[in-house]
Amino acid sequence: MKKNLRILILLLIGAAAPLCHAQSKKGAYPDHITAQYAGSTGWMSVGAGYDLFTQRARVGLQYGVVPEEKGGKLHILSASFFYKPYALNVSDRVSLNPLDPGLKISYHFGEQFYLNWPSRFPKGYYWWKSALRLHLATESSITYKLKSTAKVKYVTTYLQLNSNDLYMVSYILNARSLSLPDIVKAGIGVRLGI
Repeated sequence: MKKNLRILILLLIGAAAPLCHAQSKKGAYPDHITAQYAGSTGWMSVGAGYDLFTQRARVGLQYGVVPEEKGGKLHILSASFFYKPYALNVSDRVSLNPLDPGLKISYHFGEQFYLNWPSRFPKGYYWWKSALRLHLATESSITYKLKSTAKVKYVTTYLQLNSNDLYMVSYILNARSLSLPDIVKAGIGVRLGI
């Protein structure tokens, strides 16, 4: 289990590193920090990330928890990539991002989650890995830019929708018994540019 976790973390860092080389001028400090409620990253999650390609995209890493009284106890690590195809400038300080498409990958910690199913299950019995989910996501956001002298450069509030590989396959195979609200999860969050 620990070996698999180390491999996953190295993969996530390795995947993000080539995208983050433009950030080398300011070192490893992230461009933004995030707090999110729900949305497949835990009941509550926090994280950090980098803006890429002159803020046309961003990557992030979040750690989330689901407390026992909210259905847990779960710990989730997720990485994301979002592309920003269009931003509408409402004023000098306010902009809207109507729909940013993205990809996410999440890892669930715990002995009940598997990257490789135990030998008691016949090989190929489950096609998915219970510890790992791949997500298609969208984000709609509004950003307020602060004064250039402020330590926080901008405040973004967002609504994120996502569905994962297991939900989407289940929907395709059971379209009569599942609806889109059954497989699409929503989260709201705040991102601070630093």
